[in-house]
Amino acid sequence: MELSIIKGPQLVIALDIGSTYSGYAWQRRSEFETNRNNVHFNTSWGAGALQLHKTSTCILIEIKKGTGKAVNKTPDVKGLINENKFSITEDVETKIGQEAERAYSGIAKKYKTHEICGQYYFFKSFKIALYNKNFNRMIEDQIDQPFLLFDVMSLFIKALKDHCLKKLQTQGMTVEINKTLFVVTVPAIWTDEAKKFMRDASIAAGIGKKNLLLALEPEVAAIYCLNLPEDERQDMNDLGMKGQKFLVADLGGGTADLFAVEVEESGFIREICPPLGDPVGGQNINRAFLQVCYDSFKGDDWHKTFGKATPVEMWKMEADFEKKKVAIGSDDQDGEMIDLIVPASLRDSLQNQSVKLKDTRYIALQDSEFMFNSELIRKNLFQETCKIVYGTIKKVLDKPEANGLRTVVLVGGFAESPIVVENIRKMIANDFQGTKVVVPSSPFKAVLNGAVLFGHDPMVIRSRISRETYGIRINVKFDPNVHDEQKKQKRKITGEDYCQDIFHIHVRKGQSVVLGSSQPVQKYKPMYEHQTKLRLLIYKSSSINPKYTDEVGCEKLGEIIVNFENTTEDTEKCVDVTMIYGGTELSVIAKDNVSGKEYKADITFNKVEKEEYLIYVR
Repeated sequence: MELSIIKGPQLVIALDIGSTYSGYAWQRRSEFETNRNNVHFNTSWGAGALQLHKTSTCILIEIKKGTGKAVNKTPDVKGLINENKFSITEDVETKIGQEAERAYSGIAKKYKTHEICGQYYFFKSFKIALYNKNFNRMIEDQIDQPFLLFDVMSLFIKALKDHCLKKLQTQGMTVEINKTLFVVTVPAIWTDEAKKFMRDASIAAGIGKKNLLLALEPEVAAIYCLNLPEDERQDMNDLGMKGQKFLVADLGGGTADLFAVEVEESGFIREICPPLGDPVGGQNINRAFLQVCYDSFKGDDWHKTFGKATPVEMWKMEADFEKKKVAIGSDDQDGEMIDLIVPASLRDSLQNQSVKLKDTRYIALQDSEFMFNSELIRKNLFQETCKIVYGTIKKVLDKPEANGLRTVVLVGGFAESPIVVENIRKMIANDFQGTKVVVPSSPFKAVLNGAVLFGHDPMVIRSRISRETYGIRINVKFDPNVHDEQKKQKRKITGEDYCQDIFHIHVRKGQSVVLGSSQPVQKYKPMYEHQTKLRLLIYKSSSINPKYTDEVGCEKLGEIIVNFENTTEDTEKCVDVTMIYGGTELSVIAKDNVSGKEYKADITFNKVEKEEYLIYVR
């Protein structure tokens, strides 16, 4: 659990920003203490919107004309922000979800593309950009206008947060922000940088640091499963029994995110192996389907036809497919045909035969709509994606730590598809006899529901497996039998040789760490007696046993600068450093031995110049 968050909040609000759908849920502390299953979800997303507990992950950003920044051309948004001429809170108005889709559809019909450039920006599925290790900080909207990803995300989080607070206000609730905890969900397989990005975006959205807790999506889904009614847990292979191991596979639009745990005698859960996952999910099937559509045309003229389709028509076509694909049952007859909205330019071209379809039993045009055989979805598209998902699940089940694991729980929107469940169930049964695949009654709600419960009781997860090796960069006395000659540095005053860039390990990759507990204290002191401050450089490595901080896989996370308040006394200056694995993030605390003052790391992920203050461990 993050050390700085408020404890025992009166209200927990969970914000789940998904690749395809997003939503929020809430619960008062009194409700949690009397009935944990009494979690509230919003199902009202504006006039005409479907009454679901989530809405589309999309945002319409309008630059206010009064700011002088809205012009009929694409502006240099990045430049405006860097020059402090642009404010995401004062200079824009936003709409999110289905409301944004309806508004943008109307704008696109009323105006030509060049008329809305620089004033309206529409983004969908922008979270997917963060799945890349070195994600691009600039993204493009539906008509290729650039915008800062950070501002898109923070504006979306702000709009979702404000929507929730307004909802609670209309219900007569008084929300005391200083006693409210916001839980923002993130994939477990994301990099530390992506998680930090979401934390910073949430803070920019108006959530205070003490009111913010990040939650790993498959972990909170596991918490949801453990709090299901007893009869439902019994039907799910007696889920939650003491000593039981089980695997949660969160199958969303963008990723398959896995979390393997064991239920301790105390009822708490501990992670038994590092999280695994792949950037594969419902969106993969959407892309594959569109490719099949493209491949079904004769010749190359269809390229021009699709080029005439508006961005709105294209995302409506994909949204239509998104809704219908999960409704296809695993036992549909081969001849069943599913209708799909077709862009006007394509429909006209097919009708006048300037563009023709290949002779295939999968796709046909009927009554101005695409008709495609459900067999195409079941056998040609779903199976390939399910194979990738299963491959990731198999990696976990093959691990020695997973010995005795007999239950795989599928959650997330993709797990609502009968085809997905059937395919993965067959694959697991073929290789792991006796392992049961189960699905809770509301797999789509699992992450949101579990995130609320996690906010009330973050310590239900007792231990995690460290994703990386963490440590401090130091200097030690040079040993020619151990150290590289090129790392040797001579100390000016004494003439002694030291080895620089040593990676001094505090937490090792793969190590099981009890949350909230301090790791062993390590003592450091300045290299030179006259130093008035000490710069502690915090590093991580993908290696289990890194030797130097400049090895491949090592990365600087941040630093702590300790200012020695009394430099005249003879007392030896020394700093005690400990790392606390609090939850989704690592806290690093340094304590000045002389003054007793404590310092905490601010992880920045920024590249920095080579540091001047070198230290060695005592």
